[in-house]
Amino acid sequence: MRLLSLCLTLALCLAAAPAQAQTDTPPLDYARTIRESEMVFIPYMGMNRGPIFYTQYAQVATDSVATVGGMRRLFVNLHPTAHTLNLYNGFISRHGITDARLLPTFPAAGCQPTQAIIDLLPGIPASYKPKAVGGNYPLVCGISVHFLPADEAMVRAHIAANPVITLRVNVPLCAPSSPLLNVPGINQVLVTNGALQSQPTGGVTGNSWDVLFESAKLAQTNPSLFVTTDPQVGWETYVKSFTLDLAAQTATMTPAVAGSSSAICTPAPLALEHG
Repeated sequence: MRLLSLCLTLALCLAAAPAQAQTDTPPLDYARTIRESEMVFIPYMGMNRGPIFYTQYAQVATDSVATVGGMRRLFVNLHPTAHTLNLYNGFISRHGITDARLLPTFPAAGCQPTQAIIDLLPGIPASYKPKAVGGNYPLVCGISVHFLPADEAMVRAHIAANPVITLRVNVPLCAPSSPLLNVPGINQVLVTNGALQSQPTGGVTGNSWDVLFESAKLAQTNPSLFVTTDPQVGWETYVKSFTLDLAAQTATMTPAVAGSSSAICTPAPLALEHG
């Protein structure tokens, strides 16, 4: 009864949370991960398209422009060295890659100006101190720096000689050896027993409570479908493939997800660091 008990606990937790969002994108195929030249490419299941993550970055300062109060401003952005060293085009050409052009998501604290660049100009008003700015693929993030015109040479010399951005981000990836869960196979069993209904688009839908309990029962009676020695792990991966709305009592799986296997993740976070 362990899975059914867990199922009820999970359902009660989800009941207090908003419906999960889900995009119509296949899961990542970690088994086909390619690591080369400071780049990590992970395709989507059944595709050669997917995100590329970069492990090394270079600081690149923009031209300065005039701002308020007679000050000037420039931006320092973190460019992947795979781009600054012209490695990117050869990489995607050799492997037939279509880049999804996605930036990793991370909390604001993951990218910040160094204390040294903040302290470099002590007379600058607090609201104009160096601060982090968002990225624009492939630039992962950057900082804005305000200064008086007379200080521009000093600021640029400091940027050229020192890290001025601290990047500390862990991208939550899975190991290439992570076992695969046969999501379409499980769906078919639940369609047969009536817990799910196939949609013309290729997705599946059902009553959220039926899906939770029937899939939990299936993990108990046919654990081999859930791959791992502990079927609870595979079952949790399966349930996360749905958009669940317990208030509306709906469970929906998009066509892209319903038609693909999904990794039972062995965590292998990718560290992105600079400074």
